[in-house]
Amino acid sequence: MIAVLNERKVRAAETAEVRDAIGTARKAQRDWAQVPIRDRAKRVGRLRAVIARSAGQLAEAAALVSQRPIGEKLTSEVLPLLESARFLAREAPGILRTARFGSRGRPLWLHGSSFEIQRKPFGVVLIVGPANYPLFIPIVQMLHALVAGNAVAIKPAENATAPVAFFAEEILRRSAIPESLVQILPETVEAASDAARFGVDKAIFTGSSENGRDFLAVLAKTNTPSVMELSGADAVFVRADADVMLAAKAIAFGLRLNAGNTCMAPHLIVVHHAIARELTAALRPLGVRRTDLCQVRDDSEALDIVAFEEHGLGAAIFSRSERDARAFADRLATGFVTINDIIVPTADPRFPFGGIRGSGFGVTRGAEGLLEMTYPRPVAIRRARFLPHLDELQESDVELFTTFISTVHGRGLRRRGLSLWKLLRAGRRRMRNAKQQ
Repeated sequence: MIAVLNERKVRAAETAEVRDAIGTARKAQRDWAQVPIRDRAKRVGRLRAVIARSAGQLAEAAALVSQRPIGEKLTSEVLPLLESARFLAREAPGILRTARFGSRGRPLWLHGSSFEIQRKPFGVVLIVGPANYPLFIPIVQMLHALVAGNAVAIKPAENATAPVAFFAEEILRRSAIPESLVQILPETVEAASDAARFGVDKAIFTGSSENGRDFLAVLAKTNTPSVMELSGADAVFVRADADVMLAAKAIAFGLRLNAGNTCMAPHLIVVHHAIARELTAALRPLGVRRTDLCQVRDDSEALDIVAFEEHGLGAAIFSRSERDARAFADRLATGFVTINDIIVPTADPRFPFGGIRGSGFGVTRGAEGLLEMTYPRPVAIRRARFLPHLDELQESDVELFTTFISTVHGRGLRRRGLSLWKLLRAGRRRMRNAKQQ
């Protein structure tokens, strides 16, 4: 009984902690959203020097989560994070600039009307991070959210708080970014549910498809929009004209990186039967004992193998013909494709990352990922004084509207010319009736 009561107290304290964190973040976000985008981008850009000075410590904190080599974490987490900070500093103002629309392309009946599309931050973004890349994934998502004008609440994976906390305490604290904008939540599943219940404005979830579906059910209760970065079951396609040794080395790298604990790691190897033995022989010296290669005779068979795959994250294609590889890629239903390489090209900060079907929806990173952290808010301005739509409709207006539609959208010069004559006549009649009234 005492254990149950203690558990309830701990749970109540955790709920209160999450509620207070969301409230603090929301209050800080109101002021942060008023900071011009160029200033926000500069502040994120200045983090690079601080991150670089602490690169070893950041890598060590990330490596301890899953007992991986520090060198691996330097290249797979810290370096891509630095590149993302530079990308955001340079490109974010242009990506998030207000787009203005004037007379070009405007319908005739909207004379004097213009509008602009502003990119507005959601407010507080909840980031549910993974354990496999406990530094790069939540922090790069955080930087995108901050540049866009949001505050962030991060729920780390189990035993993965250390790298996120180090970044918040040792990196952000030395920057011009207000500390209160970033709140670190407890690691429990309940903490993420509490955050959704207390009213975050968008969520980014990285994890398994099963856990993602469960969390979507929680978000649905508050109609909270989300980006779901879920499981992958990526296929590697080795075509008949592939550089077999290159393909073998790439497959071995993909299985070795982070001990294979990468959503893009090779799950299925599809190889043309003509080079299957050669590929098997090339894989063995690299420590890959794969006997489950799927052999195919052509592209159609290769596509059939993955046609009913639940997931749709990425795929890698190896071929000496870029044209043929591109043509094959066009027929794949995946979120992204790499040609003659694996995993690493996705670390380009310009590269939008996301899957389809069981691998989720929405994207993170790149210009598209930055736009995901905002919503479009159009603002229309009408400068014309002639606004006939404000008057009550008259029975004779039916002829006016139908002749206008025929004049503007009809086919054939003769028919449109006749419609124009009728339109002018109907317009004069409309004006006479208006004067009489």
